[in-house]
Order: sequence, then C-alpha cells, then structure tokens
Amino acid sequence: MGYIYKIRRLFRKVVMLAGRAGGELQPMEILSKIVSEMESRKKHGIDENAFVPNIYTVSLSTADYEELNPLLAGIREQIRRKVMERIQKEDYKLLSDSVSLVIREDPALKKNEVAVESCFEKTGSAVRVVEKPAISDPKGQSNGKQDAGSAGSSATKIVEDNKTRLIEGPGIQLEVIEGEGKGQVIPLGDGEHTFGRGKDAVVLVRDPEETVSRVHFKISVKDGRVSIRDLNSTNGTRVNNEEVEEAEIKQGDTIAAGKVALRVV
Repeated sequence: MGYIYKIRRLFRKVVMLAGRAGGELQPMEILSKIVSEMESRKKHGIDENAFVPNIYTVSLSTADYEELNPLLAGIREQIRRKVMERIQKEDYKLLSDSVSLVIREDPALKKNEVAVESCFEKTGSAVRVVEKPAISDPKGQSNGKQDAGSAGSSATKIVEDNKTRLIEGPGIQLEVIEGEGKGQVIPLGDGEHTFGRGKDAVVLVRDPEETVSRVHFKISVKDGRVSIRDLNSTNGTRVNNEEVEEAEIKQGDTIAAGKVALRVV
C-alpha cells in the first residue's frame, strides 16, 4: 500500500509540473496559496475554534492576470466558495458572514508568481481592524509589514505594489461598469481613497488609453457619508453624467473618469 501511495504521489507531482511547463497559472494554485495564508494566520480564541482572516487580496503578474481576466468573475467565486467550504469543514470562525476575495494585477510580479495578502476585518462595528495585516510574498513568507500610508487610519486599499491591502467594511463598494476590469467590485472602508492610473494613487485604475489622470479623484468615506473630489484631472470627474469638483455620492450613483466608469453598489 505504501508503494502504491508513493507512485500516486509522484504521478500527481508530474501532472502539476507538466501543467506549469505549459506556462499557464491554474486557479487551483491560487486556491492553494490562499489556504496556506489562511492556515498560517489563524488565531485561536478562548474556545477551541480558531479565527481566520476574512479579507483576502490575491496579486497576479500582468501576464497571468490578462490570461485569466475573461474568466475572472467565475474563478473568483469558485475560489471563494472553496475557501468557505474549508472554513466550514475545519469549523473556523470569521469576523463576518463570509470571506471577501479580490484578484488584482501587480506588474512587479513575475509570471506564475502569486502573492496573497489577508487581514481580519470586523464589519458593522466601530472596531474595524483587529490586528495589523500581514503580507505573504510569492514564497509564502509573512513579513508583517503595515502600509506606511495607512498609519492613523484603519482603512487599507488597492495599490500598484505590495504596500497595502484591500479592506471591505461598512463603507461602500464600487463596481467597474466601463473600462478594463469590467465587473470587478472594489470595497472601500472608512478613510480617503485616491484613484488614478499612476503609482501615487492608492486605487489603481487600469486605463491603457490614458484618459484617466495619474491621480484623478479622491473618495472620502466617514461615518456613513461618502464624498468625491476631483484632483485637477485632465478630463474631469463626472457623477451621474455631470462634471463635479466635489460632491456627495450615494448608492446607485455612477462615477466617470475618462473612459472608465464605476457604480456605487
């Protein structure tokens, strides 16, 4: 029996290596990275049930992101469902009803590299961040770094590099309805979030035609109130098809910057 087990194990390794030789990143590899991150960061409470992170951000290389992009919505939901199945099987606890999963592009990563970041986020409460989120590099090591730009603020955001994380909280969610990444949902917690196509923006907007400025507009979320402010962009910022310098926004409103449009959901 031991000999047969070893043969089967060797066969699985050969199959996995063969898949890698083809150059395509497989969703199962992403799931494996997320599970490893979850297991490495679980925290035991007073009882026997461990808490695990409920916010996960997966970063892929530009090449891998473009290959998976047509199927991204389906892949994201399948992975999220598998993660929830693992949590239920192990009887882990979350600080929310479900996990939040975002898959984004990181030009700093090489092909087939996957970086997973996670954190604990208590939703619907004034207590927002339970602890400093750790960052897992492509080798699966956790460095425990905190975003220098988030000091004094519990909110964290998407950026072009590995400095910060994405938090979904009692703030708002933006859905991309026009432009690259159509269908993606960007959760924003309390704090200030600048949007643009340059590295100085904390929320990266993919815009190959460069109709979006490097730092185009800022969204502020505080105490249930959400406002937007144009940051002297070249093509202006529009809310519900009206150009604005500063305005309050609410659920259902649309935001347009160049050829990119978002909806508050």
